Amino acid sequence: MLVCGGTLQEWGQASVGEWKQQLDTFVDSVHESGARWLTVCPYAGSGFSEDEIAATVLSACGGQRSGNRISYIAKDGLVVVVDLCADGRERFAQALNRFTGESASTRQEKEISEETLRSVMLPPGFVDPDLILIFGSPTQMPPSLMWELSYSELVFLDVSWRKCNVEHVQMAISDFQRRDRRFGGVDS
Repeated sequence: MLVCGGTLQEWGQASVGEWKQQLDTFVDSVHESGARWLTVCPYAGSGFSEDEIAATVLSACGGQRSGNRISYIAKDGLVVVVDLCADGRERFAQALNRFTGESASTRQEKEISEETLRSVMLPPGFVDPDLILIFGSPTQMPPSLMWELSYSELVFLDVSWRKCNVEHVQMAISDFQRRDRRFGGVDS
């Protein structure tokens, strides 16, 4: 599951306690659904220090940082990732750089395929998220998402990410569970 909400500015203004409460809300909400991983990313934003946000998130949940991603293990092995990248194109470019190496002198020639891109775009899930919960208006797609939209079901909640609660997230999961997923197919 992927949760997208809040701007980097809102993320930067949240205290350690607010981050802890927000992450606990998300974990408690998806814990019963059988999700194996949860990624949280901003809706949009720029100009705010990722290092400051990362320090706050790490203080709230522990875990470890790798680049612009923070990950930790929550209840029953649920892997939680907080991705600080608010631009889907930038995330895609970063993934390509991780895949091909950081410099021309160390670059290894590797075949780029959907599978190899997935391995650097989506860790720890390594599969496209089934559900993307977007906090914000359903009239605009978040610029932070790009790759993740291809095979995922979208549920929009016109609620601020800081005001969401367990019931909001569980309502989105229930909506998702009632859907007939056809992955582009049509009923005959």
